[in-house]
Amino acid sequence: MINKKEEKFIKEALDNICSHKLFVNSPTNSNLLKYLVEKAIACEEINEITIGSELYGIDYSENKSNSTVRSYMYKLRNKLADYYKNTSTNESVLFEIRKGQCNLSFLSPAEYHKSRGEKGDTINIPIKYIKILSGILLLVILSFFLVKTIADKPNFIWESYFESNSENLLVVSDQFVVGERFPEGKERAVLYREINNDNDFIKYSKQHPEKSLQLTDYTLMSKMAPYTVHSLSSWFTKNKSSFDLELESKLSYDDVRNHNLLFVGQHKTMNLSESLFLKDSKVFAIFDDGFKYKNGNAEKIYNTRFGENQKVEYAMVSYAPLSNGKNVLYFVSNNDIGVMATVRNFTDKTYLKEFAKQLPDESKYFNALFEVSGLQRTDVSCLLVELEVLK
Repeated sequence: MINKKEEKFIKEALDNICSHKLFVNSPTNSNLLKYLVEKAIACEEINEITIGSELYGIDYSENKSNSTVRSYMYKLRNKLADYYKNTSTNESVLFEIRKGQCNLSFLSPAEYHKSRGEKGDTINIPIKYIKILSGILLLVILSFFLVKTIADKPNFIWESYFESNSENLLVVSDQFVVGERFPEGKERAVLYREINNDNDFIKYSKQHPEKSLQLTDYTLMSKMAPYTVHSLSSWFTKNKSSFDLELESKLSYDDVRNHNLLFVGQHKTMNLSESLFLKDSKVFAIFDDGFKYKNGNAEKIYNTRFGENQKVEYAMVSYAPLSNGKNVLYFVSNNDIGVMATVRNFTDKTYLKEFAKQLPDESKYFNALFEVSGLQRTDVSCLLVELEVLK
């Protein structure tokens, strides 16, 4: 068992590591390390399935050979080795994850460096056999990785998001909420379409001095937020990648400069994203509760409409480059089902292959408009109705 004094030293060492530049910008490695340290302090034996289920929500009944945890453990093991190799540290306890293991060990500096210098027994093999075996092994490895690379290569839309060390940010639309005191003395939470951030609040308050308004410490999101965040989290985990999360009302220019962006939600709540969404389009524009398509003399309005048993809405999937060499992918509709349906399709490998066939060979970026409908909001269909190729 680990006593309180030892636990104090362990947590100090953990804080030092997580605040180092090798880890501070890598939440995936930091979170995994914190989890392993916590389990080691509690003397709990863990394995790949334990970590995958508890930390990443992986369902191994669907894919027993899921390699997400192995990949993350490999990266963390290398990060720790780099940290101890290149950082001058006087901690009394060092962390080690032995190759092929999931449990983390606490070692003294002497024990750690001794384990680094261990050598196994050697066997003398004639050089000619080594050359032959090396050549055969190299061919086998190259063939394996060539086949695996072709099979596992992500769709071009997601390629930059799934690169190693990619910095991704998921932006979720939210509605700014203000407090308003009414003449009868009651205070209520109120939504104003003109107010979507702090600056809007100041401007609107000056324009309407007769209203008694105040800032609140919360915003409002629709039901698409938890559903799409869950879907995208599963999709990124399956592809050994991750993303950070931010609300549209808090999005900054630094966020845009430093990340590949994803946006999910309503265009009526956009702030900073409004200047980026459809900025390169020659045919599409936001219109009322939907979109306008104008190509030459042809003009079409795609707006939400209601029938006896169903509602038809329109959603835009826009994939475009950013000026910093990164990319942005939008899933936009003024209604929940449009966002959820397009996210569902674009996180499905079979659908992505079929969608890619509709683009010219050299094209990469696009704006795609979808008609989304369903009988009483179930059995949702998502049909591509207009496509603009950007590059």
